[in-house]
Amino acid sequence: MEILAITLVAIGDDVSCNDADIRQRIATSKPGKRTTQYIAYRDGSEIGFVALDDIAELGCLVLYELFVPARLRGSGLGAQLLDKVEAIARTEGYERVTLYPHPLEPGFPEERLIAWYRRHGYTTRSDCPTDLEKTI
Repeated sequence: MEILAITLVAIGDDVSCNDADIRQRIATSKPGKRTTQYIAYRDGSEIGFVALDDIAELGCLVLYELFVPARLRGSGLGAQLLDKVEAIARTEGYERVTLYPHPLEPGFPEERLIAWYRRHGYTTRSDCPTDLEKTI
């Protein structure tokens, strides 16, 4: 799996999104004051959306949102995006990534989302049983 092909570009005034599904996700996202939102690209094509909270005092990178449009799911892009997030955390000097696994889409089973993160090495945080984390 080549994660170097995934590029995250921070959303700003000079960044536009052409994909309607990703644009919709960005529009409904509610970032915090420490959240940086990114459009994810692979080989120049928009493939997803990621929002990260850089909270140094917690000693971890918080994965606030990870979104791949439904038509692109099942192809490994979500796993590649997750690998990219973990690589960013390592580069920034963090030892873990933490997240609250909550489906972004109505009707998407929370259990399925939790199982997906568990398959990628995430476990329940001991100090917050509603969150998952992974030591990287």
